[in-house]
Amino acid sequence: MSQIKMFAYGSLREGFFNYDKYLKGNVISNRRAKIKDVVLYHMPYKGYPAVLSGLGEVVGEVMELSNYDEVMAAVDKMEGVLGEGNPNNEYNKVLVEVEFQDGTKEKCYSYFYNKSIDTRFHDEAVLVEHGDWKKHMTK
Repeated sequence: MSQIKMFAYGSLREGFFNYDKYLKGNVISNRRAKIKDVVLYHMPYKGYPAVLSGLGEVVGEVMELSNYDEVMAAVDKMEGVLGEGNPNNEYNKVLVEVEFQDGTKEKCYSYFYNKSIDTRFHDEAVLVEHGDWKKHMTK
């Protein structure tokens, strides 16, 4: 059985701090892709992004990983996943459909932000309209 790949849209993308800390040396393949029916926010008070359900697209990278169980467990912990459906998760790990640049699609894991536990989100999070956090952070 093949392992489910991960869609990264923020600090886990290549070139960012959490990629270097959690993924570097464990990425077998990395392809640019997007997810739909979502919106992207930057949380300047935390220094990282949030994806929520919505009416847009978010750009990221689909990664096939080696040391899969170990890497995904470390990423889950970093993302504040306490357990499936736990209301105190910072992010919820969800299965999403990604679309690659050639139009092909695949189901991958990604992490959606749980804004219900964040009292600052409404007032301080910044919508990233073009949906690309890497572009937003390097502008």
